[in-house]
Amino acid sequence: MKILILEDDVHLLKVLSWTMNPYGEYYATDNGADAVRVFDEAMTADEPFQLALLDIMMPGMNGFEALQHIRRIETLHKRDGRDGAKIIMLTALDSATSILQSFRENCEAYLTKPYTPKDLEELLRGLGIDKRNTTTGDYQ
Repeated sequence: MKILILEDDVHLLKVLSWTMNPYGEYYATDNGADAVRVFDEAMTADEPFQLALLDIMMPGMNGFEALQHIRRIETLHKRDGRDGAKIIMLTALDSATSILQSFRENCEAYLTKPYTPKDLEELLRGLGIDKRNTTTGDYQ
């Protein structure tokens, strides 16, 4: 599985990288424009990301904007709906407005900070995403 992580908090970025490592290969960045660029390059190379974890409150391009760009890129490449990346919004914003905006922009899940690696893993399992079998390289 190919994973995109967008998080500007250095500590959380390390925790997310550590947590996601058993799930597959990941690209981590603290910059929304960089995340969108890398996502677009992966789509163009026909090596798309299957999962994206996007922090909402970011300097410059925020997570909502990155989500909008990602969904547009998928549409341009005719990879949306079931073929698109599963996107989880990560944020300290626990407001109905933020949650509704995230789902309106077609994210699959929303996780409020603070959260633990176990919280994230449970959410991933709920989306049908399990850790890879490290012996064979397959995913469970």
